[in-house]
Amino acid sequence: MSRKTQLRYRGEKCLNCETNLDVSEKYCHYCGQLNSTKKLTVIDFFEEFFSNFYAYDSKLRKSLLALFTKPGYPAKDIIKGKRQQYANPFRLFLSVCILLFLVISIIEQNIIKPLPTEKPLANSIKKEKEDNVKLHKDSIYTEEEISKTELKNFENIYFTMSSFRNFYLKNPNLSTEKALEKASYENNFYYRFLYEKAKKFETNEIAKEIKDYFNSKLPFLIFLMVPFITISFWLTFYKKNLNFTDHLVFTYSFYSFFVICLIISEISEYIIKNAGEVTNVFFFFFLFPFYLYKSIRKFYETSRWKTIFKFVLLNIVFYITFILGILVLFFISIIIF
Repeated sequence: MSRKTQLRYRGEKCLNCETNLDVSEKYCHYCGQLNSTKKLTVIDFFEEFFSNFYAYDSKLRKSLLALFTKPGYPAKDIIKGKRQQYANPFRLFLSVCILLFLVISIIEQNIIKPLPTEKPLANSIKKEKEDNVKLHKDSIYTEEEISKTELKNFENIYFTMSSFRNFYLKNPNLSTEKALEKASYENNFYYRFLYEKAKKFETNEIAKEIKDYFNSKLPFLIFLMVPFITISFWLTFYKKNLNFTDHLVFTYSFYSFFVICLIISEISEYIIKNAGEVTNVFFFFFLFPFYLYKSIRKFYETSRWKTIFKFVLLNIVFYITFILGILVLFFISIIIF
């Protein structure tokens, strides 16, 4: 602690920005660096590291507590200038997105094994469904054979891609055009696209691989979506004396709460089968609407009925923006798969 307390180490000029200082100044009044000429020791190094970490950790605790107990308050305080007690909204949002990515990665890699649960009824239902399917995922079918079956659109794509993958495993040296010709498929953009994507799957559990891939990209997609979603808040509350950054602070705060709930859902689904579905229903149909309503009323300072009207209007704009954004990002993800 001597670097901070002892006057004999105080300088008359900041070592960082060279601003003139008085020896009574503990920190530089211009850049905030500690006014000390003492050489940095190992103890000093770790002391500063843990003090900075604790400062962020303290802000993090206060931010998380306020997010869950006072919807809209953190964002409101931050745009009013009361920022010292809260973690930076962008930094907090980035942190929880990284945490969501880590949780999903750990679950997908099965680093932590879930408790085994026996569900003979579910297994028998699954087997019965498999028995009712006329086509098999490990077989190769022609375009004509698949078209003759009464399959839904997704099932049609599923068996087409599994057929392509099986065909590719037996004929890895054929070009896409030659493979389609030999497998009795029309050589068009659609089938060429499916064939190229089918070659990249590791198994014939195509639906699961796509789901896992999309889940792994979910934190990244949410991160990219937030600035676009902010537009819906900006359009809905354009009469308020707020700039785009103010709306962005609110959006980051709300979606930090949103991502934390997704983390809880992922963990609960992993520990207890189908628990994630229950928590998702609760989050999306009850908690999120209520939380958003409370946040809007506090942040934008609107009356109860005006908040309800704006809430309905916001949801229309929000869902249009959200769905369009997700579709664009989803197709980008599929293309780069």
